[in-house]
Amino acid sequence: MTSSTLRSRPVTLFWATFLFATIAALVLLSEILLPFAAGFVLAYLFHPFTGWMCRAGVNRGAAAFVIITVMVLVIAVILALIVPPIIEQFRQLIEKAPGYYHDLRIFLIHQYNHYLKPFQIGESQAGAPVDMQQQIAQNVAPWLISKLEGLLQSSVALFSSAALLFLTPVVTFFLLRDWDKMIASIDRLIPRRHEPAIRALAKEIDGTIAAYLRGALIVLIIVSAFYMAALGAVGLNYGLLIGLGAGLFSFVPYLGSTGGFLVSGGVALTQFAPDYAKVALVCGIFVFGQVVEGNVLTPNIVGSKVRLHPVWLLFALIASGYLFGFTGLLISVPLAAAIGVLVRYAVQRYYESPVYDVAADRGEANRPAKVPEG
Repeated sequence: MTSSTLRSRPVTLFWATFLFATIAALVLLSEILLPFAAGFVLAYLFHPFTGWMCRAGVNRGAAAFVIITVMVLVIAVILALIVPPIIEQFRQLIEKAPGYYHDLRIFLIHQYNHYLKPFQIGESQAGAPVDMQQQIAQNVAPWLISKLEGLLQSSVALFSSAALLFLTPVVTFFLLRDWDKMIASIDRLIPRRHEPAIRALAKEIDGTIAAYLRGALIVLIIVSAFYMAALGAVGLNYGLLIGLGAGLFSFVPYLGSTGGFLVSGGVALTQFAPDYAKVALVCGIFVFGQVVEGNVLTPNIVGSKVRLHPVWLLFALIASGYLFGFTGLLISVPLAAAIGVLVRYAVQRYYESPVYDVAADRGEANRPAKVPEG
């Protein structure tokens, strides 16, 4: 056993213990982390504006206050304009969902009865038509009511909801105000022996997360606005609701456009049939939106610096959501980006080590020049 191995063990043990303690703390405190995670994400997004205002001669505390005030006002205006019609459309959709199901079932049976008859669409095993509204009343409604009652009775859920509204701006303000001090404190903790490698990794992680978060936010706003405006112009029922949902999920590759395509296509069939030109127009909106997002917006706004494979992104979303709930969904992308950078660094070090290069003893080069992306 070499001396370098002996010296590396305390470092490895320290970082393994630190990682385990961090994960354990996050799991144990996941119920109350949401306002702090949201505040950190917002502070990370807006701290460059705080720095710009400070360089212009504005006190950092005043700059943070101005940014928080403007952010709250903008969000309040947007919510005041969008939330009432969205809630009304959602209420109408819930009320008319059984009718839409019935109309869609009749359309499918009328057009494709020969293919669908073996599946008994819309019929029970006895051959009697299924009353969709009765099924909803018997099955879905009690489940939904029980979930709502549990939510209202949960003091933790109530605390989290109130904290998200009132604590998030406060947390964001203090993080913006003290951002430089926090970075300096973390900088002093860096082991000087590994400082160059850690700084390089931190710089790459920061660049990856910043490019993704800020770029994805801009793309999300553009895509949501496009879907909502286009579906509203066509006259699709619940166009605002469907367009907003598709836009909000656009940060997951293909999920927003595919889900919006399926939902809007079903609504368009029940609303516009037999005017299939409008049905095709509604579906074409999502095809066009996906093409523009994937080939124009994301490459030019998010950029090629972010190397997150769609499968890795989906796994990060599901795993973080399972472990930490909504807080996990909020931090999943930054966490996935950071882990991706660390994994690429570890793989590169592996390629450079004698463990990988079995021909190193013979002086032969057998290493990839670059870590593959993905």
